Amino acid sequence: MKELLAEMTEPYGGGKGFRFKIRDVRIDGGGPVLRVAAGGTYTLAFALLHDCAECGNAVNQVIVGLAGEDRAQASVWNGKQRSGGSLRVVNPGTGVEALAEDNPGPAEWVEVSCDLVVPDEPGTYSVRARYAQAYQGRLMTPAGRAVPQREFPDALGWWTVDRPDGPGPESAIGTVIVEP
Repeated sequence: MKELLAEMTEPYGGGKGFRFKIRDVRIDGGGPVLRVAAGGTYTLAFALLHDCAECGNAVNQVIVGLAGEDRAQASVWNGKQRSGGSLRVVNPGTGVEALAEDNPGPAEWVEVSCDLVVPDEPGTYSVRARYAQAYQGRLMTPAGRAVPQREFPDALGWWTVDRPDGPGPESAIGTVIVEP
């Protein structure tokens, strides 16, 4: 099993800066590695810092899921360049309206969480993260979870955009081991 880094960084494609960083990953209340007797639904939580100066005025998402799947399982952050700050509705009154963070100041680490569904088949499942730019996603911070939000399928489909096999090992943030 590949050793997990204390902090995962999603680089910006142009080689300058980064899109986001993830640290303090907890699966089902423990650390970044979970051993279970059976698959099921587990809580994935972590600290996220989105600080993408290169992203311009785009609305960005951070999505998570399992390696080898053809779609992400969840969108956990939606916002402009920097995480933290106030909640707002972006693209109001349009077909891509969504709740987002819009922080005019320095980026802040925020806590996000979501459900992670693990198959019943015994094996080792790598939990991974990547960015999306699908105009809308969920904001799963404590303040965001207090507001009803739907999942956005377009953001989840970014799992394989420009990465036909999905996010690679460099995008690993955790591991779930389903024991035989």
